[in-house]
Formats: sequence, structure tokens, C-alpha cells
Amino acid sequence: MRLYMIAIGALFVLSSVSAKDEALDVQAFLPLFERNSIGRKTLDISYSVNFSRNSDSNIVIKKADVYLVFDAETEKYRAETKLYADQNRVDVYSLMVNIWDGNEEIVWDREVSKKPGYRVSQLGIYEAPGTAVVANRSWRKHEFYISFNYDVGFRLFEKSVREQNPKLGSIAEETITVETKLNTFTFSRKTGVLEKVEYYSPVTRMAAWRTYECSNHVEVSGVWMPLQVVVTDQAPDGSVVYSKTEMVVNPQALRLLDKVEDSSIFNIDFPTGCSINDLIRKKVYTVTTLDTSLPTDVDALKKTLDKMLEQAQEQKEEAEKK
Repeated sequence: MRLYMIAIGALFVLSSVSAKDEALDVQAFLPLFERNSIGRKTLDISYSVNFSRNSDSNIVIKKADVYLVFDAETEKYRAETKLYADQNRVDVYSLMVNIWDGNEEIVWDREVSKKPGYRVSQLGIYEAPGTAVVANRSWRKHEFYISFNYDVGFRLFEKSVREQNPKLGSIAEETITVETKLNTFTFSRKTGVLEKVEYYSPVTRMAAWRTYECSNHVEVSGVWMPLQVVVTDQAPDGSVVYSKTEMVVNPQALRLLDKVEDSSIFNIDFPTGCSINDLIRKKVYTVTTLDTSLPTDVDALKKTLDKMLEQAQEQKEEAEKK
């Protein structure tokens, strides 16, 4: 109900803008930030990514598919990213899982292909056990799609803009802009959706070093969510474009929930053979406990059992020496 009243109030303000637009106080438009914010919701989303980078005049292009569950209140998240080496093949990719469970961050990377490995991902496709790093929380707090909701201090704009002495930038025929020292926000005057966020250097506002352009919005649980987001990174003076990333959301796989449906999603069981570098406990080891969820690949299971027997024999020999 609260979001509904905010939406009604914001649209009323937009529809009542007159020739005296410039006299309006910026406070009248601040509810638009909440209308376009994930707030304390949990985001459950799938989207595709096309990334291009201009590196020394060489264009690097990458394609990925991402599944993300993000709890905006606790900032816990799980992101599963399929990064394709060959854009024309979807059966060969690097699979990265990033998890922040509130205490530790896990980055688990492994290869998926038709080459027989330790576990079967699906019929005819195998995934290697891979490598994982366990660490304290890193700088990477939020996945790329939702980062336009946050300032450089990783605070929701819904909360931080009010503290940054915002001012009304301009009111044009189609758009309304709100400015702070570090950002410019462009809203649609007709619908109130957030169309663009520009990030500026604290030293100069010559050009935005990063720009998010949001489009094809849909309403989800009272919040406007863009189905397409284009991110451009460039030099602070606007002279060079470093990279451009386009994200396209699957509308059938986009939900905003009041809470996480299954908290176990932030846990992970590593498969046998996975190499772990635990920076918190200062341990480096390989998982040797048999994973009963592992299939059906007889050769792989035999190798695993043989390895376990070898390790057991080594431990027995060491014990006999003492």
C-alpha cells in the first residue's frame, strides 16, 4: 500500500507540472527514487549480458547468462554466471558462482563442456570440480544489473540522495532530472521511470565516467524494473569509451519477493576434487569426501574412490611410523 500511495503521489506531481516548473522544489520528486528502487526486497532474476571492451583498439566481446538472487536488506546474494568462450556454442562455458552469506564470500569457478569430468551437469555435458576461494567480504558487493540502484559508497540511492543536497536539474518536455554532487538522474516525465543514471568524478563534472541507461520497464511488486540496461564506462573527460555492457532481462524470470524463499541458496557443497583456497582459515586443500549427489559417471567415481583409498593408505602408513 505504501508503494502504491507513493506511485499515485509521484504521478500526481508529474501530471500537475505547469509552466512554473522551475519553481517546484526538488523534494516533490524524491519519491521517484523509492518507486524505482528494490528497497528491502529480494530480487530473483535471470538476464543475459553482452560485454564489449575497447583495449588498445582491439575490441573484446564476451557473452554471459546470469542467474541472481539478491536480498537487498541483508545484501546476501548468490550469482551464477555462465561465461561463453565461443558465442556460438552454449554447451561450453565457464561457470562461476559468487556467494555472500553475510559472513563469508565464496567464488567458485569451473569449466563445463562435453569433456568427461567429475560430475554430470546434464545429458552429455560435464563439469569439472573447479577451484574456489573463500574470503572476507570483497569490494564487489553488488552484481552489475542492480548496481544502478547504489551510489559509489554502496548505499541505495533511495536513502542516500536525500542526504546529498539534491537539486532540480531541469524539467523538459519528456524528462525530469535531479542532480547531486556525484550523480545526475533522469526520469521520464510521463511515467516516472528512471531512464538514466550518470556518475561523475568528485573533482570535476566534465563528463560522466559511468552511465546507466535503463529502458523497457515493467512494474514488479510496485517497483519499476528495467528489462534492458546499457552501461558505458569512459574516461572522465569523455574522450575514450572503455567498455559497454548490455543486459537484457528475461521477464518471465524476474521477481521481487518480500523475503528469500530458501535461505539454503546462500550455502554451497563443493564436489569431490574441488581445490579450495580458504583465505579466512588460511588453508589450501582438495575436497575428498565423497559427494553422494554425484552421479553416475562410473569412471569418475572410480577415480575418486581410488584417490580416497590412496589417501587412506598414506594416512595408515604415517600412523604406523609413529
